[in-house]
Amino acid sequence: MRRDLPPFPSIRSFEAAARHLSFRRAADELNVTQSAISHQVKSLEEFLGVRLFLRGTRKIALTNEGTDYLAKLSGVLDQLAAATDRVRDRDASGPLFVRSTPAFAARWLVPRLTAFHEAHPRIELHISTSLEPADFAGDQVDVDIRFGQDRSPELRVDPFLSSTRFPVASPSLFNGRPPLRSPDDLRGYTLLHDEVGDVWRQWLEHAGITGFDSSPGPRFEHCNLTLCAAAEAQGIALAYGVLVEADLAAGLLVRVFDVSLPPAVIYSVVAPRAWSNRPKIAAFRGWLLGAARMNVSPVTLSESRRLRRPVVARLAHH
Repeated sequence: MRRDLPPFPSIRSFEAAARHLSFRRAADELNVTQSAISHQVKSLEEFLGVRLFLRGTRKIALTNEGTDYLAKLSGVLDQLAAATDRVRDRDASGPLFVRSTPAFAARWLVPRLTAFHEAHPRIELHISTSLEPADFAGDQVDVDIRFGQDRSPELRVDPFLSSTRFPVASPSLFNGRPPLRSPDDLRGYTLLHDEVGDVWRQWLEHAGITGFDSSPGPRFEHCNLTLCAAAEAQGIALAYGVLVEADLAAGLLVRVFDVSLPPAVIYSVVAPRAWSNRPKIAAFRGWLLGAARMNVSPVTLSESRRLRRPVVARLAHH
């Protein structure tokens, strides 16, 4: 059945003006101009075919029809608000499908999920991993955590995590071998490469090394595999600092040199604009941004450019 209803902006404008008995206060509440309120109320009066207000020089008053209409309308709006709250409450709980890159999920997200569950016990996270951007139209994905910060008109993209990048290796890789004293000594070691985001050449240039062919060495689909190979003493990898905090603390990996590439954004949280402000998604995004601010202390540019102290050399002498 088709309902012959007035436009909702006119309803909101009338209800606010009637409650305040003031077009100005209604305009302040709805964040519009006073003339916009007056126009919407006039449109509603034309739709109904009755006058709702008696307009004086400095004040307005409800007509009998306006008083009766407000009484009935207030109950309807209260029911609408209650129904809206119930729907919002349901959308603030239950499953939330999150896709991430394998390295981010394993090395950053999962170790911190206890804090998320404590803050949002009614949201049930479903975590999957992929190197490909989520197809929100076809995949069962609400939120995608992507490498980089590529923009799109249809997507809300919030960059949230930055990191420096520096060489790491297993301490056992250097057993029985001369300590590294300068980046140039890397020529005698195997370099491990990521298929995506391989920046050995840029790091060597940043370290002041020229004439070094960094291309030889094993290649891995993503950085999580590269770091696993480094932990097994198969060579030296370039690591994002925020992804190896636990390995460095546990001694599974050590920094080979202090020199780092300058901080850069490496991850963004992405969702379609059409649903990016749903309560569950907003809660997860807010927690993610807060956790990144709490846990990340990027190396400053000046620190990343200072010489290149050979960390392994220092360790080998102790």
